[in-house]
Amino acid sequence: MSKLYDKVIILLLAGVIICLASPARAAETADAENSCVQCHINLSSSNFVGIRSHDWVGSVHQKHGVTCDKCHGGASGTTDKAKAHSGVLGSSNPRSSVYFKNVPATCGKCHGAEFYEFKRSKHFNILKTQGRGPTCVTCHGSMVVTVLSPTNVMDVCDRCHNERMDIFPYVPQKARAVLLLLRESSALLDADSMLYKPADGSAGDEYLKAARSALHSARLDWHRFDLDNTTDHLRDVYDSLEKLSNKGRHK
Repeated sequence: MSKLYDKVIILLLAGVIICLASPARAAETADAENSCVQCHINLSSSNFVGIRSHDWVGSVHQKHGVTCDKCHGGASGTTDKAKAHSGVLGSSNPRSSVYFKNVPATCGKCHGAEFYEFKRSKHFNILKTQGRGPTCVTCHGSMVVTVLSPTNVMDVCDRCHNERMDIFPYVPQKARAVLLLLRESSALLDADSMLYKPADGSAGDEYLKAARSALHSARLDWHRFDLDNTTDHLRDVYDSLEKLSNKGRHK
């Protein structure tokens, strides 16, 4: 059986395992003592706050214990409505932690590396000086319920990068190609990690570490919207995996 065929089988099996291992477990990790969660979760889905609260259920933030107050402020230990909402400002208020210009810094409290890279981007400068451009919410939604895929990244980029606005209209297509490459690189790294399983400290282990490091750098550069640097890091991923593959074939 060829190594390539082995990789395809591993990728398919990994996909099945992920699907079977990730059922929605609503509210399993929610803090039962958090008054924000306990109140908002019962709001109607026709209510704006209710809709957002329902989006939070089952999200990555819920699973990691990131509750309403972590981003919006307020007092989560009281059931008194006035006290619970003390200090909470609407998203249209420039002093609010969720005002669109402040969203990156709010997310950056936990996602420091991504925030650091985003601050180095042209988009961040435009956001701060002109009030335009993407924020974390643009790509991930307010409850981090979305991750851009190759099928929808073009639609997001095309909001500004198009012929009508004459702002680098080639960017959406290039972003799609780079994101496809990023996903493929991640899948190949997972497959090779399962296929070769090199011993700790061996040459193969060093190749895997180099590939993981390059992939991590690529993901960070993606948050800086540096498509060329992202591609360079992905090339390093492929180079390291090629060395690992050659090492495995010559055992």
